[in-house]
Amino acid sequence: MTRETLSRITQKTVHLLPVVLFACALYIVHTQLKAHNLGDILSSLQTMPARIICAALALTVINYLVLAGYDWLALRFTGYSQVPVPKMIAAAMLSYAISNNTGHAWAAGGSIRYRFYSKWGVAGWDILKISLFQTATYLLGALSLGLAGSLLLPHYLSAKIQEPQAIHWVSLVCAAALLAYWAAVLLWRKPLAIKGFELVLPSPAMTLSQTVVSSLDIILSALVLWALLLGKVNIGFGAFLVVFVVAQAVGVISQVPGGIGVFESTFLWLMSDIEAIDQHLILIGALLLFRVIYYFVPLLLAGVGLLGYEIYSRREMIAEGSTALRQAITAIVPQLYSLLLLLAGGILLASGSMPANSAAMGWLCKLVPLPVIELSHLTGSLIGVLLLFLARGIRLKIDAAWYGSMLLLGLGTLASLLKGFDWREASVLLLILLLMSPTRSYFQRQSSLLHMSFSKSWSAAIVMVLAGSIWLGFFAYRDASYAHELWWQFSYEDNAPRFLRALLLIAVVTVSLGLARLLSVAPPHLPTKPSATELAEAQRLVGQGQQTQGFLALLGDKHLFWNPGRNAFIMYAITPQFWIAMGDPVGEPLACANLLWQFEEQADRFGAKAVFYQVSQEWLPHYLDLGLSLFKLGEEARVNLATFSLQGKRHDAQRSARNKFGKTGYVFEILSGAAVDAALPSLRQISDAWLANKNTREKGFSLGFFDEDYLRRTDVAVIKNGSGHIKAFANLWQTASHQELSIDLMRYDPDSPKGIMDFLFAELLLWGKAENYHWFSLGMAPLAGLERRPLAPLWHKIGATIFDMGDQFYNFEGLYEYKAKFLPQWQPRYLAAPAGLAMPRTLMAITRQISGGWQGIFSK
Repeated sequence: MTRETLSRITQKTVHLLPVVLFACALYIVHTQLKAHNLGDILSSLQTMPARIICAALALTVINYLVLAGYDWLALRFTGYSQVPVPKMIAAAMLSYAISNNTGHAWAAGGSIRYRFYSKWGVAGWDILKISLFQTATYLLGALSLGLAGSLLLPHYLSAKIQEPQAIHWVSLVCAAALLAYWAAVLLWRKPLAIKGFELVLPSPAMTLSQTVVSSLDIILSALVLWALLLGKVNIGFGAFLVVFVVAQAVGVISQVPGGIGVFESTFLWLMSDIEAIDQHLILIGALLLFRVIYYFVPLLLAGVGLLGYEIYSRREMIAEGSTALRQAITAIVPQLYSLLLLLAGGILLASGSMPANSAAMGWLCKLVPLPVIELSHLTGSLIGVLLLFLARGIRLKIDAAWYGSMLLLGLGTLASLLKGFDWREASVLLLILLLMSPTRSYFQRQSSLLHMSFSKSWSAAIVMVLAGSIWLGFFAYRDASYAHELWWQFSYEDNAPRFLRALLLIAVVTVSLGLARLLSVAPPHLPTKPSATELAEAQRLVGQGQQTQGFLALLGDKHLFWNPGRNAFIMYAITPQFWIAMGDPVGEPLACANLLWQFEEQADRFGAKAVFYQVSQEWLPHYLDLGLSLFKLGEEARVNLATFSLQGKRHDAQRSARNKFGKTGYVFEILSGAAVDAALPSLRQISDAWLANKNTREKGFSLGFFDEDYLRRTDVAVIKNGSGHIKAFANLWQTASHQELSIDLMRYDPDSPKGIMDFLFAELLLWGKAENYHWFSLGMAPLAGLERRPLAPLWHKIGATIFDMGDQFYNFEGLYEYKAKFLPQWQPRYLAAPAGLAMPRTLMAITRQISGGWQGIFSK
């Protein structure tokens, strides 16, 4: 077996481990609960005194305050003791409320702390150190108490129960880990370098403080459960603490989110020598209440707290009527709300698996027809399943997931009331709905919900929630004898038939969603943007070509699709529906012809359409062979430099500018290599001033933008004043054969004298002529040259109308007239794309690529 195979097997095992442990936990719980029915368990919950629940809540608050001690120690260890204590406590409580409910809690807590600590001046690497420090702190306490507990546990176990062999392993693991860590703390004082990231071990005094704080944390969390059991079970606190620590350690190691099921099953197994049925029932009810009080309630409060914090931190912007609410939601909110949706889905599924409240059904049947109740029960279970899947979309910030979640939470609230007037369940769903309602603007990613990615850990979480709810239903109705007639029994009292029908619906929906993903076209694995080596390879091919459009590849904002021989490429961008190629393929003509088909086939393999933007007439037969339709976009202006001169009336502006700037000491110069690198700070300053003066933003894809690496790959034409300062510039596209010369990025200092760009163009054209270039490309004039005849295609009529409206959209006509002053030869440029109803979506997708998103389309 190779190392790679072993690594893959290990990774799969690690991802399956939580599911396996959860299944084992369900089996243990089922075994422990077989002496009770669901009604007895629910009754024990309802008889819990309010003062006991309040005491547990108070202890939970104290425990979460103590959890801030982790942050207090970590901030001092990393040198950030200046962070105010109230802010630190708030950040810690919010972070732990979320991370306690997830697997890999250190990672979840770290990402949440980054939201707060980065604003308070804590560096990103130090936040990672803080997360690792906190993980080590918890492990120190858990290992210390786990060692003590595993050594003492046999003393508390019943004599007739054989000591579990696993307890010896717990003792051995805890002792070895503590011995190794303390030895490193006492003996190793050098920084630990891991891939350039240095870690320093804490001092012995700090390590002791970590152990004390984490031990206190674990003891306090044990007291929350102990308060719910006080005086009701025959066990001392010492024995109880030992069992609690071991059970919690198993829950943490399992990486099941929140240790749910695993902690409870381990605790029940270790407490299995309690023989009194009533005490065992109380123990089960206390565990359920502990899960709600210590985990779920803080999670809901964290959602309210985060939303309140974001609104408060931007209160001044909100008071000014700005768009602050659209900017309020941060990177941690999708994590939180995805957990809340998982919780909501789990609640609905669990509710659908349990009998309805008989008292509520007694008077509800007088108000609501039976078909409505039956439909509401099925709807509630269906919504529960769908929320589990939508929670992943919320985590990925998909807009459709937000809309779907809002709709389903509203319907779920209504279904909870109609199926059995479960007002508590409806209140939780409504609260989550209200928390999500102001967050729409944060979910901006457009994606198909059927094609969104599901990580192995997320799929495992969905499986565990579904398995838990299904087990709950079979446990609730285990005394009901199965008969085929159950499927068709409808009455207000028939809870078991409703569960069976809901189970069938859950199975059908889950299998259907799974098959839809399995049989659908796999989304493309997005290639990385080209490396510096790849761009250098592309630059060599572009320079050998006859046209300069291929220089757009050097921007680095597009992917490069190469042929196997690496002598031709297509630059392109990927959207969910289209692969948009920028221009014709670049490279050897024969290789390019084959590459077009390869590109088309690759796009089709991933369920997308190939689109080619701004292609030349030379390649039109190839695009027609691909089955694409052609739409004229405009015309490219190309100046024949062999016949160009500044003579004639049309060149009055260029001649005047040349004379004017020449007399005042302005000079034209071409910068190359190191000279470009030295001038970059000045060029950056001019570019920023030009953008600010034009009140515009950088574009991309088919237009150049200011990027230092991009400019270093080209020569730059500049205009300098008499003092030698650069006042205007344009980077050059040059073919090695001198077939074509062009410019891309054109910027000038807004404080420059009027006409400086006319001077730049005049000098550049004359320089190109002197260097024996054949053509100078002025770029495309959009919508120019469209037919205006009565029988012209509809696209031509629309484009000509927009062209004539000028400044109402964009100064198309002015741009055309400016380029026409140089007496160019006009060559058409086309869009090659699928015809029909996809055409508007194609144009919008291209526009978004150029503008950098929706905001770029509707703003300058």
